[in-house]
Amino acid sequence: MLFGPGCTEVAGEPEEEEGDVIASVQALSTTNGLALNGLALNGLALNGISLNGISLNGLALNGVTLDGTSFVGKKASGKPMKPEEFVGATFTGTLSNGQTITLRIEDRVPSTHPDVFLYEISYLSSPSQGAWKSLCGATSSGTPRRAIPLAGTWDYSQQKPTSGIHVSSETSFTFACRPYAIAKCVELGYKPWENVKECVAPGTCKEIPGVLLHQTCTRMLRADYCGDGVPHTQDGTLVDVWDDFGIQESSVTEFQFEAEWTPMGARCIEHTRWHGDTSGATASYVNKHCSSRWASAQPTYDCGGSSSTLHTAKGFAIPPLVRSLIGNESALPND
Repeated sequence: MLFGPGCTEVAGEPEEEEGDVIASVQALSTTNGLALNGLALNGLALNGISLNGISLNGLALNGVTLDGTSFVGKKASGKPMKPEEFVGATFTGTLSNGQTITLRIEDRVPSTHPDVFLYEISYLSSPSQGAWKSLCGATSSGTPRRAIPLAGTWDYSQQKPTSGIHVSSETSFTFACRPYAIAKCVELGYKPWENVKECVAPGTCKEIPGVLLHQTCTRMLRADYCGDGVPHTQDGTLVDVWDDFGIQESSVTEFQFEAEWTPMGARCIEHTRWHGDTSGATASYVNKHCSSRWASAQPTYDCGGSSSTLHTAKGFAIPPLVRSLIGNESALPND
């Protein structure tokens, strides 16, 4: 799918009506880049929110879990709760310095995907004054940005590069702020809770873990070539994204093949997204940290071609953790 006008559409930014769908260039080119989650509170990253100790109207809730993007659990009386009844619930989040913060669900609305819900989240910025602020910040018009709750956490910090790897957890989750990479990949169809069935022949099938497809998408969006959490793109960059699982299809563009992507970064790189394909800052970084990932360093591998592991025929037998799962094209950069 090309992130540009006239192509496949996804849910828009909160300036639009929540039920509307706008051109993907508005939703996906605005922050197609540096931030994994875009979330910082006074310079501190929010690194996990506990599913234990959730309360509603001062009463503890029991057995709360995430089913996709919907909360499920029971009231203190033992009565099951509907997902929409979690509006008003408070949570405890942990900051990167170990301090805790109180968060509250203000509302919950559907997205353009029937199994993806968007939440407005506030945090208690001044406990002594009872002041609440939007967790994900606001749009230019002042509308609070929404978030998508996802099970587990990400190894990520605003202050220094980290791995960007998803860390599974049954007791913690992440509010992924729109329109940054974690949330954006969900809206592209790479849902970490939903595995994808792949068949090489009738009766010969396996499942690709959704969490690995999602992580691959975040690597691709941020041009995290070396899989070390360091991005090499700029906000507003247009890219064409595709896979062989029926989630995203390639568009007809004048772009050139950029790279194949695995959950651990690029499998092979034809050219970098910015700063030149053989020289410049990005190429220098790749040369220093993961030079073996250049397509030119792998003369026997068909990078982006019909015999690459991007395709079921060649990739089915490859473990999904190291296999190419997503490919992309982008404009050739200028030095």
